[in-house]
Amino acid sequence: MTSLSARGLGKRYRVGSRKPQDLWALKDVSFDLERGTILGVIGPNGAGKTTLLKVLSRVTAPTTGTVTGRGRVVPLLALGAGFQPDLSGRENVFLNAAMYGISSADVEARLDEIVEFAGLADFLDTPVKRYSSGMYLRLAFSVAINMQPDVLLADEVLAVGDLEFQERCLERVQEGGRNGMTVLFVSHDMEAITRLCDRVLWLNAGETVQIGDPEDVVAAYRESAWSVINRARKTKKTGSHVCAAGEILFARLTSATGKEIGATRVEDEAAVSIGLRTTMPNLRVRCQIDVSAHGVLAFRSVQSEPTAIEQEGEVLASVAIPPHLLAETVYTVTVSLAFFEPGGRAHTCVLYNALSFRVYDPARGDSARGTFAGKMPGTVAPRLAWCVTPVDVPARLRS
Repeated sequence: MTSLSARGLGKRYRVGSRKPQDLWALKDVSFDLERGTILGVIGPNGAGKTTLLKVLSRVTAPTTGTVTGRGRVVPLLALGAGFQPDLSGRENVFLNAAMYGISSADVEARLDEIVEFAGLADFLDTPVKRYSSGMYLRLAFSVAINMQPDVLLADEVLAVGDLEFQERCLERVQEGGRNGMTVLFVSHDMEAITRLCDRVLWLNAGETVQIGDPEDVVAAYRESAWSVINRARKTKKTGSHVCAAGEILFARLTSATGKEIGATRVEDEAAVSIGLRTTMPNLRVRCQIDVSAHGVLAFRSVQSEPTAIEQEGEVLASVAIPPHLLAETVYTVTVSLAFFEPGGRAHTCVLYNALSFRVYDPARGDSARGTFAGKMPGTVAPRLAWCVTPVDVPARLRS
């Protein structure tokens, strides 16, 4: 059963004073969400993410298009929106719930749960003007999530929360999705988006760029952002990728045959090829790559000994990634170089997020993972040698 449907949404503003012009904050955005779906919404600042949630929550009327939904919609569009500073936390709970159309009797029945989740029992009767931004978040999110919404619209609500509360919120949203709550989750935290969401919508300049599997969309979004950054780097003579002794030109993923690729199978060997330029003769160069996934360093590879480069000019370095090492996910690679002059002076340069690539398993009968073919969690999943032998286990080891 469809919980929320958007068709051809558009929102136009007139901007400018001397020569007013039309600005489309949203333009022809369409999607359908089944009950219990968690949709992540990503994109750069000004992409139209907040405007989309405002339209869906009927705070802002669309210029074009329609929204169809079933059930109670609870928006969390601004931290502490609707809170009255001079009222206590307790009074604001009832006031906030009333804004969502929830009776005071319902709030009274859920008050203990709201207070427990927020962790603000000692401050419930304190005016909220004395709350920190984190306390505001705790109370606002607790009220919203405990009102049992059918559709929750959350706009960067976890940005100011402490790690413990963020984790509880993410777990509660996941639990809500399993119980049939539909969620639109706007965030710049790509790790939370990938972990939490069933689908992801990428907006840019008010238009849909891509909607689909979280890892696919997030990888494409990151690659797009890094491509822009790297293109900008190449036009500059300064930056972390340049030092007095040389610069990093590019990093590419290649197959065992040397062909540039964007993805590799679990069972295939691949290589990271690094283009660099030296601007001094008689240098020694040491290369390093840091390979990460989901914000976690999967592994680091550093040359054991620097390589001597006698003439200044362009150099190609390469390091092999063995088969059956990486799990099925998207990885990013940061490249670092250290240049050593004959007198011992060192220079370093770094190209952050130089490339991204996906590792996948075809999941056929001859899959590299055998009967466990398919997407595996984690950052590495090496094929190791196991030995299982029947033995008589000593009694002292059995407990």
